[in-house]
Amino acid sequence: MRLSPSLGPLFAAIVALAAVATTGCGSSSDEPAAAAVPPNPFQEVVDRGLGKYVGKAKVVATDATSQPGVVTYEFDPASGPRCLSGDPYRMSVRDRGSDDLFLFLQGGGACWSTYCLAITKAPPGIPKLDVLDPDKPTNPVRDLTTVYLPYCDGSMFAGDAESDSDHDGKIDRWQHGLQNLSAAIDVAYAAKAAPRRVVLAGSSGGGYGTILAALLVRTRWPSAELLVIDDAGIGLGKPGDASFIDAIVDELAIRPLLPASCPDCTANGHITRMVAWELAHDPKLRISAFSSYGDQVISDVFLGIDAATFEQALRAETGALHDATPDRYRRFLVKGRMHTTLLGTIDGIIGTDFTAVKLPPGAAAKLAGLQIGSIDGTMVGGVSVATWVGAMLRGEPAWDDRLE
Repeated sequence: MRLSPSLGPLFAAIVALAAVATTGCGSSSDEPAAAAVPPNPFQEVVDRGLGKYVGKAKVVATDATSQPGVVTYEFDPASGPRCLSGDPYRMSVRDRGSDDLFLFLQGGGACWSTYCLAITKAPPGIPKLDVLDPDKPTNPVRDLTTVYLPYCDGSMFAGDAESDSDHDGKIDRWQHGLQNLSAAIDVAYAAKAAPRRVVLAGSSGGGYGTILAALLVRTRWPSAELLVIDDAGIGLGKPGDASFIDAIVDELAIRPLLPASCPDCTANGHITRMVAWELAHDPKLRISAFSSYGDQVISDVFLGIDAATFEQALRAETGALHDATPDRYRRFLVKGRMHTTLLGTIDGIIGTDFTAVKLPPGAAAKLAGLQIGSIDGTMVGGVSVATWVGAMLRGEPAWDDRLE
């Protein structure tokens, strides 16, 4: 990688200048007034610390040569961003010159004290897989400026915790998801400060990550239309067992990101009421939600519930979200046990460096026979995921509630 000066102060300056510009302060009377910035619908969460790491990360290296058209940024771990075992955090940008911005949150498990299945390193570059492939004709986001966020700390892009997992008196587990997310969004903001719209997508753990990442994305780009594609990370926990979600939320120090005005956000054992809160507060937010009725990874591996129980919860929770906001929350639900559909291959979830995969005992057996969908091959009623997502982006009627 080619060393570059720290860009942390630059991002902070950009933010400060943008704030001044949007207030119209200091402009002469003959200059046109700057466009008013709409109030942040998620200000309540900002006040609880959502943006405390914005502008804090330091870029120590960039690489613009390994992959044509892609720039990879590596951050100084001492400035906050890092992976589960302390390795540096990296993310990448492919600027297509578009007025639209595509942020993709990678998947790769989840990690807490009693269960840890996670990817532990952030590779450089952007994998050319389905929605990340700029040369795929059916990819509905191929022409958007793409920001790729690897997932390497097991905290669903929201954690703010450190722990001593082997109890030897030394920190050995860094779950800096919020810092990793904030650093990547700093880079994205420097690349595209005023996009027409922002498409935020994530698969598996990254799908769960979109739920809270949407708060920071909206805060960073208050005027843009915000479109979320949640791929197999709908927000389900254990039905009726709030202790499961609550324990993870508290251990990973995610609690401050839950609004005080949503005291029952996890009371039903899921995090889907957080999604409802976001939709109720942000009228420019639209969400596409994908899942199979018996998702093998979420139900078996992480929740430990049977497929029938998962399906019942999936129908109930997503149905309530759709009924409350039918024009802005729509589902693409398929039969079977498929896990994810945006990347087309298991490599899109765990990468190709198997030394970076942490598997707990018994996990491999539960993953046997895993099915992964694709944007062209996954269909309901003859409509593919690629066509459905494309209709969402274009505001066409084909973006409908589609249940197999």
